[in-house]
Amino acid sequence: MPTDLTLTDPEGRLVRLGDLLAGNRFTVIQLVRYFGCLPCQEWCVELDAQGAGLAEAGIGVASVGGSADYQAQWLRDEKGVSMPLLLDPEHEFREAVGAAAPLGVRMLNPRGAVAYVGSLRRGYRPQSITRDTVRSPGVVILDEAGSIRWQHIGKRIGDYPPVEQVIAAAAALR
Repeated sequence: MPTDLTLTDPEGRLVRLGDLLAGNRFTVIQLVRYFGCLPCQEWCVELDAQGAGLAEAGIGVASVGGSADYQAQWLRDEKGVSMPLLLDPEHEFREAVGAAAPLGVRMLNPRGAVAYVGSLRRGYRPQSITRDTVRSPGVVILDEAGSIRWQHIGKRIGDYPPVEQVIAAAAALR
């Protein structure tokens, strides 16, 4: 991973990937389809809830989406997400981790609809659809040098592994 790659926070400030990774043995990074996606919101909130405990173990957390700074702000301000919510409008980060291909016809997978409805039942509400809705969900774990140590690239909407599985994978890394 190029650690000089830059992302932006919801206010438009540049965040260098190397700075995000610095000081953590590993960093768990959620790839959201877009910050308004219901299963993406839910997984983001679940990961963020684990952030303090993970930080004690030297594991950082962040979420990266393509666009929609206002949706990232909404997650922070209305849902209380405190981890970095970063924007990658040119999908450079996705390209670097091999997750840039759109879902295509896999967006029609019925299990994606089930995930969406489940999040809706648990109180999440959709935000405006953006051009990034076609992206795959995913999770990567990077070490401090930017090497990919673990990853999951979703095959449908809402295809995230359980947060506990990702935390266990991060804890098992050496």
